[in-house]
Amino acid sequence: MATKFYHGSAKPIEPGTVMTGRGERYESEWTDTDFFWALEIHRPADCLPHREAVFLVDNVEDIDNAGGCTDWCLEVEPGERISRHDLNWSSEISCLVGDGHGLYSDEVKAAAAKYWSGESSGDSCVWEYLTDRATVVSCEALDADPDFAP
Repeated sequence: MATKFYHGSAKPIEPGTVMTGRGERYESEWTDTDFFWALEIHRPADCLPHREAVFLVDNVEDIDNAGGCTDWCLEVEPGERISRHDLNWSSEISCLVGDGHGLYSDEVKAAAAKYWSGESSGDSCVWEYLTDRATVVSCEALDADPDFAP
């Protein structure tokens, strides 16, 4: 597992701040995507719901790929509960739904299971990490230096 984790933010956040999931606010922002409900419907009971999670990446360049804000890069320390998931399975679900597969179809269910199990989709994985809380270690503007790598 990675030793450094990052989270994108639209505003600076002070080191020491403890972030937790955004609950209903998260759900309202993502509920209209093709994959949100498919992942939630097929989420194993022991997995952290997206609405309760803080989303992290282990590569600054993946903040944008993971749908995070790219104004500020937070280096964070994750909570004790952390899991890793390949975002490509979310894209696969979106493609399946776009092709007419229902949320309860075997194909969507299989892709969601692969996401939740942490299975790799192949050579071009984009890993996101879900944690119950994250403590901000540092905060740097991303737009000041496009090659920024803390």
